[in-house]
Amino acid sequence: MDKVAWHIAVLFAGSALGGFYLGGYEWLRFFTYFGSWGTIGIALAALGLGWFGVQLLTFCHRKQIRSLYELYYVLCGEAFASSLSVITHILLLGYTGVMLGQQADFLLEELSPLWFILLSITAIFFIINRWRWIVTATALSLSIGLLLFGLIFSAQSHVPIPSLGYQMNVNWLIHSVFFLALHFLISLATTLPLAVHASHERTVRMGAILGAGIFLLFTMLGQAILLAHWHDAHASVLPIKQILVQLMTGGDWLLAILSLVHGGVILAALLYSLTHPIATRQHLQMLPLIVVMLLTVLVFSLLPLVVPWSISMIASAATYCGMFLMGWYVWKRQN
Repeated sequence: MDKVAWHIAVLFAGSALGGFYLGGYEWLRFFTYFGSWGTIGIALAALGLGWFGVQLLTFCHRKQIRSLYELYYVLCGEAFASSLSVITHILLLGYTGVMLGQQADFLLEELSPLWFILLSITAIFFIINRWRWIVTATALSLSIGLLLFGLIFSAQSHVPIPSLGYQMNVNWLIHSVFFLALHFLISLATTLPLAVHASHERTVRMGAILGAGIFLLFTMLGQAILLAHWHDAHASVLPIKQILVQLMTGGDWLLAILSLVHGGVILAALLYSLTHPIATRQHLQMLPLIVVMLLTVLVFSLLPLVVPWSISMIASAATYCGMFLMGWYVWKRQN
């Protein structure tokens, strides 16, 4: 199989899971609260990621679209491309920032002031070494995360499977669509440069399908873990941390180190994907752009301290942005 397909798959899966997936909060909120309906929601979200990934990434490969700006230019026209591109960039950086701030507060409180500095150093290190190191580090991080989840899963006696009568309403479907929209937007922004430089369309297609499959594996395993430890972790902001602390001494530190590495790698991938097209198109230097974006992330990470409800506001705005992009593409495709 083409090596580039694996690169796309690894980065697509890593960004779809998110830089902070090891905490488990988003899976708990979007899927596990709905029991077996949440499990069906995971399957639908994975299918959606695979379908939209194949459609939009192959479309961008065919049209040689290298950035979100160029994608909006083709889909929405010149009049709206710049504004929509700027809004999307701000929302992606804002969502990354508020999630970073939330994780810093609850992962290891004594390291909270240093968390952003450590994450920035990690991100800059991988950005300097570019795609090869970013993709390799993402693959290693996912492998270690899968091993960790496998160990947690093997330590439990059974996984309770709630009946479909539990939480029988449409909320599970709505939350699945929201999760899909938000995380697909991140995956699309991150993998666009790799997709454009692939040699064949089938490489891009295979990469998106494999990435969605890896995402499905992780989320199904995470769902089983959270269901098995429901009474211990259902009220936690970082349920995986709660489970690890009970299973092993130093589990909180282990999770902090792994989260730092994976978060830094995904942050590096996102920043590099966003800055490189801008620097190329406007003939600018990469480093100042990266510093500006990191400072933007920092500002947003501090925002929840002043405005606690900013987390849900920014996450919702980024979600609706992703829904708009997916919906507008489907509409243009039909017409």
